[in-house]
Amino acid sequence: MVVHGDAAARAGVSMKGGAVIIGGDCGYMAGFMAQKGTLVVCGDAGEAFGDSMYTTVCYVGGRIASLGTDAVLAPMTAEDADQLRGLLAKLPPGRVAQLPEASAFKKVVSGRKLWNFDKHERIWQEAL
Repeated sequence: MVVHGDAAARAGVSMKGGAVIIGGDCGYMAGFMAQKGTLVVCGDAGEAFGDSMYTTVCYVGGRIASLGTDAVLAPMTAEDADQLRGLLAKLPPGRVAQLPEASAFKKVVSGRKLWNFDKHERIWQEAL
């Protein structure tokens, strides 16, 4: 799915697969509890980005206001950049004003600390 412009809060919430490409910025908690697939934000991402997600991979071309619970930055690989180029090639020309080069995107994934936890662990208390 392609959004030609900005997306509001919780874009890509609970994704189950596929790809969502946002040509502009997204609001807070985008990617919340996303389970699978790829979320691409060509602009800036709001607060709590990628909160509590599972195996979804997110890419952000602009700045990230803050990462959500258990979301972490990961190194961009050559394979990531290739996949991202393929997804961005699907955008019609001229629909994204300032499209960053694929290798300039930031990659966000799950830290996997919430996948298996003990209710007495501190991360669970912080998530509440």
